[in-house]
Amino acid sequence: MDDAFQPRGEDRPEDSRANAGVHRLIELSSPEVEGLAASGAVVVLPISPLEEHGPHLPLGTDALLAEHFAGLCAEILREQKPETPVVVAPLIPLGAHVFRFMGSINIRQRVIRNLLVDCGGSLSKAGFDQLIIVSSHGGPRHMVALDEAATALSRRHRIKTISLTSQIIFRFLSGKLVDRISDACERPLTDEERTALTMDYHGGWWETAMMLMLRPDLVADDYTELRDALVPRHKLRHNTPLNPPAGQGYLGAPGRADASFAKASLVVLRQEAEQIIGDFLSGQQKMKRFRSPLYRMPLFRTNFWIWVIVAVVAVLIAIRVLSQQLMQ
Repeated sequence: MDDAFQPRGEDRPEDSRANAGVHRLIELSSPEVEGLAASGAVVVLPISPLEEHGPHLPLGTDALLAEHFAGLCAEILREQKPETPVVVAPLIPLGAHVFRFMGSINIRQRVIRNLLVDCGGSLSKAGFDQLIIVSSHGGPRHMVALDEAATALSRRHRIKTISLTSQIIFRFLSGKLVDRISDACERPLTDEERTALTMDYHGGWWETAMMLMLRPDLVADDYTELRDALVPRHKLRHNTPLNPPAGQGYLGAPGRADASFAKASLVVLRQEAEQIIGDFLSGQQKMKRFRSPLYRMPLFRTNFWIWVIVAVVAVLIAIRVLSQQLMQ
């Protein structure tokens, strides 16, 4: 998988891309893009923001993980449909609904949605008809923006699109994968560890473990000294990691992390991705099957406040008309 993302050069055989069946969009010429689109290639597009992740992890944690999952997605696509080439687009290092702290770059939800629609629309015009969006950022409005973009692209631009990770992230953050992750570990998790994992939301046990596996050079040496910052889901508020009792920009238990935990969790996350990608390629599932449950919650939708304003205006107009009728 990693070899597919090495740049061209003397260290890379000229035909390695063809053998791997995975191509980097940034390296392709226009004729190559045309040929791959005509062959039915699937495009993978990673997107995640720069965001604070505590004193021990880099701002690019989500972005680096998104690139890793894009590679994993490409690998699964090739395993499930080896005759179909895969084109991986460059990472878009942007996202919505981030924690506002030093270094975080927050982009409006509507901008993220429209950006992805424009990107997907351009890919559609180039001839591609399948797109998988990959992210590692769990901001609710960010995930909904990805689902909204996927829905718009599938309906209006004739490019079948899903947000692969929105549903997986939701299931992870809601604690639905804890049992399976525990089973995949070298030893079962204790009750205390299971509790900690259910409150592992941001810059905590899992993300620290993933960075220890992928880029240990970017993890602060003293991460093991960080105390647990465990907050029940019903007590979460905006910027909770920056306020007591958390206060240091993370939510979870980063001190518990090691690379072996990341590898165990990836077994489960890969299984989730394989199921979703298989359903996507089969074409037998309705598009709503791929959306995060957050998509169905009006509060998180891009147009929510527009709908509220329109409803308020409509009520005020109705009241005024009714009042005029009663006064006549």
